[in-house]
Amino acid sequence: MRVKIDKLLLFVFLGLFGLVLGNRYLGAFPTIPQPTDTNKDTVSWDAKQSHPYVLKGSDADVLVNFQVKGQEVKSSERAPVNLVLVIDRSGSMSEVGKLEYAKEAAKRIISGLGRKDRIGIVAYSTEVELLYPIQFLKEKQSATSVVDSLYPTDSTNLSGGLNAGIDQLKSLKRDGYINRVVLLSDGLANVGITDIGQLSRVASQAAENSIHITTMGLGLNYDENLMMNLAEYGAGNYYFIESPTQLTKIYEKEFGQILATVGKDSVMYLSLAFGVQLKEVYGYTHTLKDGRVQINLGDIFSGQERNILIKLNAPTDKLGKKQLVNASFEFTDILKNNEAVRMQRELAYEVTEHKGKVAASENKEVITRGISVDAAYDMYQATTYYETGNSVDALNNIKAALGRIVELNNSPQKSASTIKQEGELRKAMGLMEAAPPADSDAGKKIIKDYKAKAREQQK
Repeated sequence: MRVKIDKLLLFVFLGLFGLVLGNRYLGAFPTIPQPTDTNKDTVSWDAKQSHPYVLKGSDADVLVNFQVKGQEVKSSERAPVNLVLVIDRSGSMSEVGKLEYAKEAAKRIISGLGRKDRIGIVAYSTEVELLYPIQFLKEKQSATSVVDSLYPTDSTNLSGGLNAGIDQLKSLKRDGYINRVVLLSDGLANVGITDIGQLSRVASQAAENSIHITTMGLGLNYDENLMMNLAEYGAGNYYFIESPTQLTKIYEKEFGQILATVGKDSVMYLSLAFGVQLKEVYGYTHTLKDGRVQINLGDIFSGQERNILIKLNAPTDKLGKKQLVNASFEFTDILKNNEAVRMQRELAYEVTEHKGKVAASENKEVITRGISVDAAYDMYQATTYYETGNSVDALNNIKAALGRIVELNNSPQKSASTIKQEGELRKAMGLMEAAPPADSDAGKKIIKDYKAKAREQQK
């Protein structure tokens, strides 16, 4: 009996010794504390930083990649939808059957809705018409008849149509619903509010009220900067639709995502440590609210993966471990009775004098993503240069982007996505070297296509 007790005491002693030694060893490295998550299944959230160590006295930029994943789910029960279709019926919608394709797409959406869903239909030209006040879809034929009655006329009061769509959703009790305005336009906003900044604020305020805005630009003559901004600030999706024949497919893609929503109204907050500066949030708009950086991410869909990359600049004047950022992620869990979920991460870094330690601890995955995103940003900048007639800087930006990606693809860090990105950049360089005028149809297609691709690559 005495032997057994001695062995037990020995095991306890060794366990405690190992724990102390282990803690001393681990304490020498910057760590990310275990997440304080209240949700384990529906949406996962992770954070990785490029440099847990930085060199004393250096200009230390640290990349942090936040990855959000909606879990793959197969559920017969989905959240009900409040959906308002806002359809441009200006004169240009008569071209190549645009309005007819838009009507067909709208009717396909109506056919897929259930009795628990609500739908509203707004049409706009110079005037704005509420053709079908938002209501439960008990009579699909009445909604379909309203769509069939649309015909093209006059100018493009996009702001009036957008506000009318948002107002329809504001009038409802929206808890437990997916709330979406889908805005379609083929032209320039030339009546009502036309300023991008003012319209972006309208979209941002809607997103704050759990109303998200998806924009669909049809053809080559709409303002893609406006439509992209509305989607960004409205925390929705943006689509460039070159041909009206694609409309039904795009409508169904959007509607399919809405039906596959597992988390809604997702927001990320960043509280920066003292002295840390935010240099860039790639691919997402952000605001400063109550001393925190706020990034509205909108709805999360089943099987969806998003990457939110940020660049921070950290102080390096004193040796030792430092706090970098306290980040939180909040959303409403559709699959768990609209439970409010909050996850939190505290990230740190350590200032050292050892160059080898800095190099050995780099996260290659995050650095690779940073290179890819920077190349995508260069591609976007090249497109804007081309748009203004500055072909020299456009070509230089593409060459710079291509150089980064080629170097990356010659290293072990290459991936299928970066190889694809290299191919797209080579194609873009060929187009820019013999570029058609920016105001030609071919030029407009290049501008819209590459702005959309650059946006997606940053996400």
